[in-house]
Order: sequence, then C-alpha cells, then structure tokens
Amino acid sequence: MSVNNKNVYIGAPDQEVTGAILTGPETDVVPATIDDVVTDGLDDSGYVNEDGVTITPSESTETIKDWALRVIRRIMTEFDGTLAWTHLELSEGALKNYMGDGNVDTTAADSTHGTQTRAAIAGTERPIKAWYFKIKDGERRVLVMVPHGQVTERGEIPLQASAAITLPVTLSTYPDAAGNNIYIFTDDGVVATGV
Repeated sequence: MSVNNKNVYIGAPDQEVTGAILTGPETDVVPATIDDVVTDGLDDSGYVNEDGVTITPSESTETIKDWALRVIRRIMTEFDGTLAWTHLELSEGALKNYMGDGNVDTTAADSTHGTQTRAAIAGTERPIKAWYFKIKDGERRVLVMVPHGQVTERGEIPLQASAAITLPVTLSTYPDAAGNNIYIFTDDGVVATGV
C-alpha cells in the first residue's frame, strides 16, 4: 500500500454551525458511518481552548512467567479511556458539563436583563451522556463518539484579568453494549468519480 496524504488529518474543530463538542442522551446505537451520525437536537458546549481535545487510552497488564521466570504472556487486567479538554466559555452547555446538568439554572433574557445563569459547584456526580466531538480538515472529517461518558475530573477555574475564564474537564468513558468505549469515524473527502 502506498502512502496517501489524504490520510493525514489536522485536528481542527468543526464548528461552523455549532460548537465542536455536543452531548445528548447516552446510547447503545452506534452508527455504521460518519454520515449516519445525527447531531440534530444535541446540546452544544461552545468553544474549547487552543489545546484542543486529548484522547488517552490506558491499559494495565499482568505478566505470566514460566518456570524459568521468562515472560511468556501478558494479559490485560484493566482498560480505561479518557478525553480531556478545557471549555473556553461560560455558556450553559459548558457550565452543565463542568457543574452537572442539575446544578445549572438559566433565565432567558427579557427587557430588563440579559440571559442569566446560576451555576453551583457541588460534590455531586455529573450525569452520564453520549458525547460527540466534531473535527474538520478541509473536506476531511472526523467524528469521535463516546456512547457513555461522564465528567469525573474538574480542573481549577482561573480568574485573571489577563486571560479567559476556563473550565477544564476530564471525561471518563464506559463500555457500550458491544464493549467499546470510544468510536472514531472518518471521511477522507475524496469522492469516487464515474459512480
């Protein structure tokens, strides 16, 4: 197989219509292709800082040794997959991801005030949801899907005159009905001619 630069993707966000990170009800229905993923009706959480999103698979293994103490096999004893990013907005969606859906209340704007939000930092678990991360590189597209994910770590919220207020989070992933935690869909953008 020859090299092909169409297989080299840049991890830029696809946020022409919405933010690049969307959430919705957790699901065990995993689409077959990137075009089968429906993002209508999902919640948007806005901008992410310049560090983007990092996917970290983590595995622990145990070694099996023979009588001569040579390692003859390794078996997986634990798997975990996390995603981490930093919200660059104090939008309702970003606050819900950081605080938990039940800890954020929003009042619509009216003739006397703008949209108002009250968010509470509490020692409660955040809900498990499905997560969708949209990436676009010219005609190339990537979509990362987590059918069952939960924000389990929250970083410090900086309050500085010289920088944006940010909400850093780490998402833990849980296996779906097929035993998978994270799906990555791609489309290289090269259409077949004469079809």
